[in-house]
Amino acid sequence: MPPTYKYFDGGEWKYSANKETMEVVSPVDNQTLGKIPKLTKSEIDGGITYLSDKKKMWTETPVAERVKIIRLAADILRHHEHFFTSLIIREIGKPYHEAKDEVVRSADMMDYFGNEAINLKGEEIESSMYPGYNSDKIAFVERVPLGIILAISPFNYPLNLAVSKIAPALITGNLVVFKPATQGALTGFHLTEVLRLAGLPDGIIFTVTGDKEAVSFLISHKEINQIAFTGSSETGESLAKQSGMVPLLFECGGNNAAIILPDANLHNTATELVSGAFSYSGQRCTAIKYVLAYDTVIEKLIPILVKKTQEKIKMGDPRNQNNNFGPLISAGAADTVEKRIYLAKISGAGIITGGKREGNYLEPTIIDHAKPNMEIVAVETFGPILSFIRIRSMRDAIDIINQSKYGLQTSIFTEDEGAGIKLSRQLNVGSVQINGKPQRGPDHFPFTGVKASGTGVQGVGYTMKAMTRPKATVLNKPG
Repeated sequence: MPPTYKYFDGGEWKYSANKETMEVVSPVDNQTLGKIPKLTKSEIDGGITYLSDKKKMWTETPVAERVKIIRLAADILRHHEHFFTSLIIREIGKPYHEAKDEVVRSADMMDYFGNEAINLKGEEIESSMYPGYNSDKIAFVERVPLGIILAISPFNYPLNLAVSKIAPALITGNLVVFKPATQGALTGFHLTEVLRLAGLPDGIIFTVTGDKEAVSFLISHKEINQIAFTGSSETGESLAKQSGMVPLLFECGGNNAAIILPDANLHNTATELVSGAFSYSGQRCTAIKYVLAYDTVIEKLIPILVKKTQEKIKMGDPRNQNNNFGPLISAGAADTVEKRIYLAKISGAGIITGGKREGNYLEPTIIDHAKPNMEIVAVETFGPILSFIRIRSMRDAIDIINQSKYGLQTSIFTEDEGAGIKLSRQLNVGSVQINGKPQRGPDHFPFTGVKASGTGVQGVGYTMKAMTRPKATVLNKPG
């Protein structure tokens, strides 16, 4: 019998009054790992009210004390590295080495947030610096917490993308309502317990699970002061419409392209494409989804890419450390990807390799002669798909990327760095990687999306700044 989990409120683990639950099913073997509660509106409202009552206490807690808690949480996480690695593998089907890296990276990120806290400083501004004013005013500007931050994390990085929201929120003096994805909630619960063991006072974090109705209630709650969300563009757009005038820090879909210039080193490019397209079965907002290149480049590149894919990808049970390619998150997710492969095929695209499915496992799939208007290219496909689009000019590549509704990252492969930088400046995306796959890290770099790929800037220092606001106290000096 799979266990029924409690939710975390007021420093305690509690059973919900609502007897309805949601199942967390392992994509590895379709076994039910546990049941999580569907919280009632009354329970959600009560938990947020409890947080509100703790605002003054937590804001007045010295930064050094808040940092100490987060650093201790990082140490506890490292101590339980094996447990969290195993849980992530079972809960979301992430291969062993990637799951382990997520745990290590999350603990390191906690420490880095702690280090960065000393750089979040106020400033002193004199009025005489502005034309027409003398020195009769001084503004003392400090950065103060926003209040209560709603942190909504996705299934694909259930630990890291929870830590990237919760740690900076707590260090900067905010309180947190934590809503993990259903598939990823067990990892979220155990992260909450790590924070409790590290000494986080009662009533500073409220961990919630529930259905769409519960999320809508959370989003529109009058006590929420910021929403930090990672998920699909469609969900992000829906949440934004419900959120009113609350500041948003959204990381949404990527659907990233790679542009291959004629002078690119094709062996190095192919290595980056395999990792960029197929790591965690392509279930990443930073995955490469399509390649833009001339016919001559594609004809040379595809055989190299197919060979490297066969050499580097070992598909199978992610609990086996020899495998580096696991299942999609659910049968429904696999159905969607399989359907888009079929639609691309009947629309004129060719399947170079892959495309076969067994249960939740879908082979790495390389598609040639794709078109920008095909669903598999136009809409982010969360699966192991890499589509090739043949272009006639670099202007075609620029237009395809800039006309896409997405704008997270683009990769450019070339031996001419100057040409890469020149091309980068013409692309309307958050970041451009030259001779590398898209990625979020290092975590102190700015990470941002434009258009439907998000709003706001993340990255250690950037996130901490986004979770505070400047408050000016102006000293007026007569005469």
